[in-house]
Amino acid sequence: MAVKSNLEKIYEVKCGKGHYIFKLNSLLEKKNKTKNSVIVKKEIDFNSMQKLVTGNLTRIDLTIIAKLCNELECKLEDIVEYVNDPKTDDKN
Repeated sequence: MAVKSNLEKIYEVKCGKGHYIFKLNSLLEKKNKTKNSVIVKKEIDFNSMQKLVTGNLTRIDLTIIAKLCNELECKLEDIVEYVNDPKTDDKN
């Protein structure tokens, strides 16, 4: 389940012995761009974009990541990051 941090506009999703941090919403704000403007310009499906914002996905489409990185002039880890936490039980 995704947990949203209102202060930073990021979502965290537990997975394995760590968690993913989805930072696309925060990145869009920093770059002063809207989801809709990027969707239209880069021809990205709305649902795919929304899943990358919330972390509600099972696979990441590298073509979409490449489009976002090009448009936002960023790296993959600016959009999504995996943080390993060895103290967490591996239940997922």
